[in-house]
Amino acid sequence: MVRNIVRLLSEKQRRRGVWVVFSVLARAILDFAGIAALVPILLIVVKQDGGRSMMLAICGVVLLFVLLKNTLVMLLAHVQSCYQLEIYREFSTRMFANYYHRGLLYLKGKSSVRLGHEVNHVCYMFSLCVLAPVFRIAGEAVLILLIVLALIIWKPYAGCLLCGAFLFLSVLYICLVKKRLRRYGMEELEARRKQSRTVVEAFRGYAELEIAQAFYTSLASFNQGLDSIIGNRLRMEVYQLFPSFLSEVAIVIGLALLIGTGSGDLGLISGVFAVAAFRLIPAVRSVLNSWVTLQNASHTITVVEEGITVISDGLPKNLSNESLLEFTHTFELRGLEFAFPDGHTLFSGLDLVVSRGERIGIRGASGTGKSTLFNLMLGFFPPTSGEILIDGRKLTSTNRSEWHKLVGYVPQEIFIIEGTLADNIALGQPQVDRTKVMQVLEQVQLKEWLDELPQGLDTPLGEYGSRLSGGQKQRIGIARALYKEAEVLFFDEATSALDNKTEKEINHALETLSLRHRELTLIVIAHRESSLAFCDRIFDLDTCDIVYNNKE
Repeated sequence: MVRNIVRLLSEKQRRRGVWVVFSVLARAILDFAGIAALVPILLIVVKQDGGRSMMLAICGVVLLFVLLKNTLVMLLAHVQSCYQLEIYREFSTRMFANYYHRGLLYLKGKSSVRLGHEVNHVCYMFSLCVLAPVFRIAGEAVLILLIVLALIIWKPYAGCLLCGAFLFLSVLYICLVKKRLRRYGMEELEARRKQSRTVVEAFRGYAELEIAQAFYTSLASFNQGLDSIIGNRLRMEVYQLFPSFLSEVAIVIGLALLIGTGSGDLGLISGVFAVAAFRLIPAVRSVLNSWVTLQNASHTITVVEEGITVISDGLPKNLSNESLLEFTHTFELRGLEFAFPDGHTLFSGLDLVVSRGERIGIRGASGTGKSTLFNLMLGFFPPTSGEILIDGRKLTSTNRSEWHKLVGYVPQEIFIIEGTLADNIALGQPQVDRTKVMQVLEQVQLKEWLDELPQGLDTPLGEYGSRLSGGQKQRIGIARALYKEAEVLFFDEATSALDNKTEKEINHALETLSLRHRELTLIVIAHRESSLAFCDRIFDLDTCDIVYNNKE
């Protein structure tokens, strides 16, 4: 397990980890020194050497040492905590970026709730329930070793008895619970994933659940998940109580064996053992409890390893002149074919040439792959065969980001961030040009609506744009494309869920934009013929035929 953890760390993290290991060892030595400092007091009390004032003076010296020691221990613990949380930050960030950069095809095949849970919760569990227990086990193990060695050196027979009692009970405990703990950890992880999914689905599908009076199914699923989580946690609590019981039993057995078979000054020996047990019992308890936590969270190692592994980010590392794209003449699909990973082929041998400034409509029955075609055109999906050419240059993962600088995309469901109107128009821009935002809102006929907003451009749009109508969302999507000065606008059935009046208004806005910006290329997917009426040509995906619109 330790090798697997080390393999996940970067070279820089490993170097820092060496210093953290040294700090763990230093803490163990300081704790041992704190125990050793109590022995002089014990010897003076037992043997009654010196007066009361001398005893108090020694107590004062020991107290100062203990205060200094604990201050250093706190500083070293802070170093360890900073290291663990820094790894949590880096792993969570890397996993988030890796999942995102694996592309749309990967994300569509995964549960967004599950991925979010892994990015946020699993990475935190790895830091809190894997790294922290490993350091804790290492530190406490060194402390136990130092205490046992000191006892063996001082009284070999007595030290061996105590060590044997602890070792036997600890090994017995580990052998009995190891497999169960891993199973409980996996069950709890799956239950928490299901809980997150149930809550998100219930909130998003409120209207449908309420109309169907089906919330009880979500609530039953939620309670079932709670039963699983609580049941696993209760079992874990039982296993975490055992180490305290076992360590105390080991001390009693060791003392019993010492009294029954030992000789010499049993009072002094018992006193030293009591001082050792004062720190030995919590140390053994901490080791076993940390081991329980580690086994329960061991599944996070596999999840983190898969999540931070870079498969293909699809983005250029260093842009060369060869990767820069310009769109001045044509956008071409040549012999295009696409099949999903399961082997299902949507289309093959597809050819289409779009000239700059054209208005192209794409129609086809449901399931023919209209939205998939857009994802290919945008570079989100790699074609199975064939190629996409921009002014004769092939669209690849290397120059995809350059292509995205030239295009705007208005999907069926407009992505609205939980921010202001201005933030949503200037999506991704560090500085918002408010004058430009006002201009594009006027172009998409949202100026009157803007004037009615009490906070104007600073009006929050609510979660997922809950305060917007369908038509307003579509216009915001178009305004977003105009703000970035897109040269090609992809419009993916964005009016399919709108009423006829709003659809006509959106189509009229698009036609007005295309007349005002003659070099703006429009590629529109729509079910309704009326939504494609303003297009120059219509590409029928069912027959792969081109239809020319008569606008006279």
